[in-house]
Amino acid sequence: MSPPDTAWKTLPHGPIEPLAENLWRVEGELPKMRLRRCMVIVRLRCGELLLHSAVALDEAGMEALEALGRPTSLVVPNGWHRLDAARYKARYPDLQVICPAAARERVEQVVAVDATYEDRLQPYPDDDTVRLELLAPGGMEGAMLVRSQDGVSAVFADALFNLPHQPGIFWFVYGRLLGATGGPRITLIGRIMMAFTRTGRPTRAWMKRIADQEPLVRLVPCHGQVVSATAAAVLHGVAAG
Repeated sequence: MSPPDTAWKTLPHGPIEPLAENLWRVEGELPKMRLRRCMVIVRLRCGELLLHSAVALDEAGMEALEALGRPTSLVVPNGWHRLDAARYKARYPDLQVICPAAARERVEQVVAVDATYEDRLQPYPDDDTVRLELLAPGGMEGAMLVRSQDGVSAVFADALFNLPHQPGIFWFVYGRLLGATGGPRITLIGRIMMAFTRTGRPTRAWMKRIADQEPLVRLVPCHGQVVSATAAAVLHGVAAG
């Protein structure tokens, strides 16, 4: 296996957008794909930053990021959202990398993992800003709950998409035939993987529980638009769909 590429390489991306007083997102491109991804940035009470699904930013973007605080934790929410993880670890050697235990082997192909969701439910024991939860026991994907002054944001990787329908052959196949576009949803690929791993039912139960028990104010998918209205009802609808 070749060593991971740690050279700082960037793809086109947008600006860092505020969602709450301690929560931001930045959307960027993926290599050789029309699908875009987003990194979520959380500032903890101590002033340090936790990053979810890292996206390498250009120098102006990194200056804006570091103006918010110093990154000290990186959450890799599944075994596929690891593209820029090694680059961030090389840039910030003290960065603590966290992923689901079932994704650890795949994540460690590119970067060493310091802890898992199972043993770091709250990355900072004295700070309830962030909570990491598996969507299903033993599952390979997790979600992140972020507490802000206005309520709780649920941050997803691939379990929840929120992309509109778009023109073109790619979006017809990937979007309409594979069920990736058309509003908040679990994609067809996601449903197939959940069926194969028998995680579909507990994932839907997790979504319903979070919608019922947390003061949800927004859903933040890695692929697609933020849901900032009736977040609990939307999550219930996704679980029931």
